[in-house]
Amino acid sequence: MSTALLLIRHGIAEDPRPGQADAGRALTPEGWAKTRAAMRGLVALGYVPTRGLASPYRRARETMDCLREAAGRAFPVETWPGLVPHGDPGATDFQLRVLMAEARDEDMVALVGHQPFLGDLVARLTGRAVEVKKASCTVLRWADGAWTFERHLPPADLRTQA
Repeated sequence: MSTALLLIRHGIAEDPRPGQADAGRALTPEGWAKTRAAMRGLVALGYVPTRGLASPYRRARETMDCLREAAGRAFPVETWPGLVPHGDPGATDFQLRVLMAEARDEDMVALVGHQPFLGDLVARLTGRAVEVKKASCTVLRWADGAWTFERHLPPADLRTQA
């Protein structure tokens, strides 16, 4: 057995407005609909988190809300300040290794963040490059102190599962 890590990019967010902080941008109505469908598809494929980690940005928290809704049950969610668009993948790698050392085999951790951070994190953890579209999910496994790439699920593929 191994612990799964679901790396999810937030859904479609509103365009920046003058004077608005990037962190305050919300999902659009289309973003809510497409993200809800993608998260339902993720759960239909059997990826049901036991724990969540989210960027402090509004659109990431709202994406996590869509995942919790799709899962049909609450699971604990923490906000990690480093999960921002230009966060440090090295620091997050370290934090994730500490988290995984304490995790059980049946745990499934969902992490919701942004680009370019998520693409950089996948490359650091697995050496692979993936196209991280909005509301996509990259599934990694943690076993024997190492990350392995399981699959990448584009949002259109997830929505067809819902």
